Amino acid sequence: MIKMKLKFTELNPHVSKKTISIAVLIILFTIIFAASILIRIYLFDNTSLPGKEAHFNVNTAKDLSSFKKSFVVGEMAVQELLWPLLIASVSLLFRIPQEISIIMLSFLFGIASIILIYFIIEKMNFKKKNMAMAFFLISPVTIWLFSTFSKFIIPFFFSLLAIYYLLSDKKFLAILAVALVSLFGLVSSLSVLALCFLAYKKEFWKWFIQAFSISFAINIGLYILSPYIGIFNFNFSSIFSIFFALSEVGVNMFAFLLGFMGIFMTWKERKERKELFLVYLVFVLLFIFSITNKDFVFFFNFILIFLASIGFLKLLERDWTSDLIKKLTILILVIGLVIPLIFMPIRIAYLQPDDSLIESLTFLKSQEDGKVFGVKENGFWIRSFSDKEPFIDEFKAQVKPEIDEKAMSLFYERNIDSLVNTFNEEGIKYVLVDSKMRHLFRTDDEGIMLLLTRSFKFTKIYDKDNIQIWKLSEETIESVNRNL
Repeated sequence: MIKMKLKFTELNPHVSKKTISIAVLIILFTIIFAASILIRIYLFDNTSLPGKEAHFNVNTAKDLSSFKKSFVVGEMAVQELLWPLLIASVSLLFRIPQEISIIMLSFLFGIASIILIYFIIEKMNFKKKNMAMAFFLISPVTIWLFSTFSKFIIPFFFSLLAIYYLLSDKKFLAILAVALVSLFGLVSSLSVLALCFLAYKKEFWKWFIQAFSISFAINIGLYILSPYIGIFNFNFSSIFSIFFALSEVGVNMFAFLLGFMGIFMTWKERKERKELFLVYLVFVLLFIFSITNKDFVFFFNFILIFLASIGFLKLLERDWTSDLIKKLTILILVIGLVIPLIFMPIRIAYLQPDDSLIESLTFLKSQEDGKVFGVKENGFWIRSFSDKEPFIDEFKAQVKPEIDEKAMSLFYERNIDSLVNTFNEEGIKYVLVDSKMRHLFRTDDEGIMLLLTRSFKFTKIYDKDNIQIWKLSEETIESVNRNL
């Protein structure tokens, strides 16, 4: 491999080692990015986007493309509209489906982020750039961020851009980048302000006060437009949940341990290298933030991989009393770091929706219009595949808790007339019953399950693979309307 690289550079004297490193990183990112998509298609025969967030963003993008006033648009949730707006714009510009647009944008922002991180690490005078980049590429948070097409792709990229501009003494451009990141809400705002401490230089505080003021003003404006700022819950389970590397948005425990080793092994150098104290500060701040809200993990991961690579290198350079123990320790760490790279794409490829849910909702698409009642976890998929409005989804439940409360009361309703009247008022015509709904009840003789099976006012129109769709009969709707 080394001989091939030397031969390549001899044949191409104008190609620098930096260019080769970046090209290799882009190729590796492309392989990792494509893995979950290809596994999902060829192993699970599923061509849908993985996870809830991708469908939420695509659904919103479709509403924007068709100028349809959806719930998200009506609530003026700017931080939830920016990513779909970009998806819709690219879709219209290149005349491609929104699903292709979100994949293309995620890939391009991923490559741009890889390049930016490389130059940031270089400007921070960290000599082992390739080691840090390798840690970033194999990180489960990185794989999850780009392979599930998260909205945090954009604020993460512009956070990196803000750091790069600060390190390059382009303070005005750095403020513009911070302002753009702040449009994505409080999590992104606090994260970019914390990360900017990595670029601490002379007159930093003057710049920071300006950046903080602009970010604060933008968040106040967002709150006035839509008082949806996300949920910050602190509990002991949050501390441990961010370490589940194969779950949603989990950091690698081995990388975290190496990060602490990086702090411990460089502690004596903090007086000579004052930038290390800033790295420690950002690490602690973003770790605390990540406990309150797991979305911070996308930003915490950047500083974590930086410290983890330092810890790993210091471990290699350290004198060991036993060479065997050293090799075993390094082997265990390498295995622990690489495992998510193998299993995370499979985990993402396996995400809902599955074929049975897609098939049932595709059937529903051919039926007449009407809202669909089901558990909120299915809301985004109901909208994606049936092209019908769900009564409740996870976004509605967060923004309007009263809708969630009403949905729960309908699940446990035992009066058929009350249920039918509410359905008629809300425009609900269909009920989607799957395993997630059944888990709300101990038996099928409780709440809405009893009313569906024991009354003649609902007709079962679909029953396959443990999924049922019930329809409110036309006679019942006409009878209710006559009595109004």
